[in-house]
Amino acid sequence: MRMPTAKQRPRKSQLASFPAPTGGKVSNRNLALARDPNQPPGAEVLDDYFPTATGVVLRRGMVRRASIVVDDPVLSIFTYISGAAQKMFAAVSTGIRDITTVAAPNTFAGPDVLTGQTSGNWNVVQFATAGGTFLIGVNGTDPAFLYNGTTFSATTITVPFGGGLDTSDLSYVWVYKQRIYFLQKDSMNVWYLPVDSIGGALTLLPLGGVFVRGGTLTWGQAWSLDSGGAGGLSEQCVFVTTEGEVAAYQGLFPGDTSWAKVSSYRIGRPMGDKAFMRAGGDIVIATTVGFVSLAAASRLDYAALGQNAVSYPIEDDWADAVRTRGQTDWRVEVWPDQQMAMISPPPIVGQVPILFVVNVNTGKWCVFHNWDVRSLGLFMGAMYFGSANGAVRQAMVSGTDEGTPFTGQIVPLFEDLGHPGSLKIAKMARAIMRSAFEANPRLSGQSNYAVALPPPPSLGPPPSGGEWGVGLWGEALWGADRAAIVTGDWVPVGAYGHDISIGVQVTSGAVTPVDAELVRVDVMFDVGEQGT
Repeated sequence: MRMPTAKQRPRKSQLASFPAPTGGKVSNRNLALARDPNQPPGAEVLDDYFPTATGVVLRRGMVRRASIVVDDPVLSIFTYISGAAQKMFAAVSTGIRDITTVAAPNTFAGPDVLTGQTSGNWNVVQFATAGGTFLIGVNGTDPAFLYNGTTFSATTITVPFGGGLDTSDLSYVWVYKQRIYFLQKDSMNVWYLPVDSIGGALTLLPLGGVFVRGGTLTWGQAWSLDSGGAGGLSEQCVFVTTEGEVAAYQGLFPGDTSWAKVSSYRIGRPMGDKAFMRAGGDIVIATTVGFVSLAAASRLDYAALGQNAVSYPIEDDWADAVRTRGQTDWRVEVWPDQQMAMISPPPIVGQVPILFVVNVNTGKWCVFHNWDVRSLGLFMGAMYFGSANGAVRQAMVSGTDEGTPFTGQIVPLFEDLGHPGSLKIAKMARAIMRSAFEANPRLSGQSNYAVALPPPPSLGPPPSGGEWGVGLWGEALWGADRAAIVTGDWVPVGAYGHDISIGVQVTSGAVTPVDAELVRVDVMFDVGEQGT
């Protein structure tokens, strides 16, 4: 007896969401555990988007602040702040320029406040005495300078014992318990001045017998632990070598009976004398094993530092940068007002410059591109960086990179969408975004852990109304808040595989920043039979 064929019901599409990857870029999580209930959602790609506690926000662009010398890298940015006097300086190999106020930022011209130099890689400390507030700078090549708030001059520092040493042999400077300390380049020698002094005879502290792995001293700093032998905060003077050894001393100064070595630690090789930042009393150091807290290094075995590093979520990306971009001349700066820290590996000729950026409140990471960073510095709450072409630029302003559009890219971690044993076909998707004006995102389906993003989208409609430089004088509102626009149109996406993600790209190219914040990505998909 014939039976009628059962009618095939049309397959009903299912809906899933990818929350904004507030967990930042992740390159160390098990691929099969993308949606970890104990972790915030992460991203396979988070380029030029900054993770916050509520979403991820497209970075802002940069503008030029000053032009020093054509094609001479700006290797140092430092400041002088004393009372009402606030100055910012930038250094190239031939000299130092005051860039506090620049009338023509795009013109390579202007008076240098210090000339005749051979290196722009200065280490500078500000120090106050009864005679005023001063800057002292050393670079291991040129004679040390002294700045009194008005003029640059030579120091009165002298190096005893002969041997041909002078202040041009001093490569690093810091302050500990009201004394200025220096490192002698390519050595294990430390020198220090009398208390509350900016000049006079240096006293030698040799540390060659302290470190067993060789190398040379690379930097030193004052460092505070949560508690010391006497209880309360414990301020120590730490010395760091190129081989990743750290020695910590306590006491007033090396010639005092209270001076004693209290401990030694091993970290990865530090990647330059400007490759660390302060986090309260602690110091976080860019090393070959990660971005390592010195407090953590004091508690943990060297073998456990990598998995306890601040940079552990981007472990693979960090290791790749160490391998391909070198282990010297990394630059680090923390920006408290924006809750971010920037870590710049050395750029590579022919490759796009990258900048690792971490939210210092949440510890989540992203990557910025196309900023050629050779130095970093803060001034009056703003972040500046020096570039290879002799320019100083202000970061996170405007909607372009000095007139050039840029594109932010997001790919959440791949997921099986609740059907691990079946093929999924992504059909439609939408990105729920908040932005200052229409963001015009481009969405694309991604499958099976292979990221293949399409070309960047075009710019969204340009903003209109009370924008600085666009509105009419007397009618436009400077600093007026713009109501956030929420968008989320469904668009077709083509992807099929066992694990799916949706790429989101937004291009910023207007003078006014678009400030596009991703809230979530929704996707409609079909599911094949089990075992497909």
